[in-house]
Amino acid sequence: MTAAGRNPIADWARTAPGYAAALGLVAAAIGVAWVAGPRLAGANLAMLFLAPVLISAVGFGLGPALLAALAAAVSFNFLFIEPRFTFWIGHPADLLTFSMFFAVAVATGWLAGRERDQAQTARRHAATVGTLLAASRALAAATTPDEVAQALADQLMSVGAGAAVVVLPSAAGPRIAGGPAGLDRLGPAAAEAARAVLETGQAAGTDDAATGYRFRPLDGAGGPVAAVGLRAPALATDAAAEALISGLLRQGAVALERAELAAATVENQALRRADDLRSALLNSISHDFRTPLSTVLGSVTTLQDYGDKLKPAVRRDLLDSIREEAQRLNRYVGDLLDMARLEAGALRPKREWADVRAVIAAALARIGERTGSRRIVRDFAPDLSRVKLDRTLLEQAILNVLENAVAYGPDGSRIEVAAHEDAGRVVIAIEDEGPGIAPEALKVVFDRFRRLERASDRGEGLGLGLSIARGFIEAMGGRIAATSPVADGRGTRFLISLPKSTRTPKGLL
Repeated sequence: MTAAGRNPIADWARTAPGYAAALGLVAAAIGVAWVAGPRLAGANLAMLFLAPVLISAVGFGLGPALLAALAAAVSFNFLFIEPRFTFWIGHPADLLTFSMFFAVAVATGWLAGRERDQAQTARRHAATVGTLLAASRALAAATTPDEVAQALADQLMSVGAGAAVVVLPSAAGPRIAGGPAGLDRLGPAAAEAARAVLETGQAAGTDDAATGYRFRPLDGAGGPVAAVGLRAPALATDAAAEALISGLLRQGAVALERAELAAATVENQALRRADDLRSALLNSISHDFRTPLSTVLGSVTTLQDYGDKLKPAVRRDLLDSIREEAQRLNRYVGDLLDMARLEAGALRPKREWADVRAVIAAALARIGERTGSRRIVRDFAPDLSRVKLDRTLLEQAILNVLENAVAYGPDGSRIEVAAHEDAGRVVIAIEDEGPGIAPEALKVVFDRFRRLERASDRGEGLGLGLSIARGFIEAMGGRIAATSPVADGRGTRFLISLPKSTRTPKGLL
């Protein structure tokens, strides 16, 4: 192979049929001229020999056309110009005819052949650009390094690069990230070649398709980002295919670096979110757990030290405080466990047919006396389709929203709970008459550890209730949203939308 990536022997093998065809056309013209020669004048005979030149130029390109022009001129001179069977031209007129014929043949072959070669080159360039654009789209659609590696291998194989495998570095050593279906490991020689390419950045392996891959590096800004193995030695002798493959490899290197950078960014963001969550959790535990614990410890200590001296009403108040604060701690622990399940992706809803009105009633029963003097108004549609859902998750989500409404709704205010449906969904609405939520806070109201800055009857909390409610509702395929204000610049309405099943269960018609 030459430095330019061309192999003269291979180029000749690829174009030899065109040259052979050009000589065959000249031979055919000789046969026709030999038979019809006595009836053709010199100029007409010369025109007959121009035909193979034109056909060769249009059909096979510049090189075969020039060969046809030379062969036609020599044959015309040797066989049909007096004295025949010599290269001597005896008559000045014949010399002029031969000279004009040779000039016209060469010019015609040159122009037509060059036009044909340029047209073919333009078509090849257009096809190459189209292939690179398609590859660019496929690589851009891939989001992870493994997806990019497989997309690159597919593109290489689609352009006739034979078997292609993409090997990425990893902590455990080079690994196959893309390649033909079913390929899960390389032979010892190929694996060693891939490792050498990743370490040195130099091509390694063998060009023999029967024994292994020829690996090339995908060079990134900091060195090789992958090793690509090709098993098709003919490509090494085709300059156009080599250019196309080089372009695909360059695109692959850029796409891999982009995917690795994106993966690193996502990992850093996940670590930052985990760190923020850990800090918020520690702050919340240190603050929100301390108050109820202090109340419990203080009440218990008072009962232990002065129990016999306290009036029954005082002892009952202390015991009530212990019970209320223990219940608050229990809710906090439950919120933390629920959030841990959501964060770990361990939530698996158990779907069963349910009437959301019954689930809402169960949530209202659980909130019980915590509503205080607030009025609960129910507005349920008389006929409501059943929904396939997890009763426990929906009840907890509704309870969390109700607790938020109770916390920020003033004494004597109204909390309206409604349930209706449209063509495709059952919608639960919970509306309070609290101070409302500012527009900037409305965007993050479902975020973890997010609490309204204004004081509430609850006073304190982890700020996880609405975030857990959203996680539970979305796990069942539903949606939850908040709007505020509702009326007169006050109030907040939470909407829980649950999709109805496309199949009606037996017995529910």
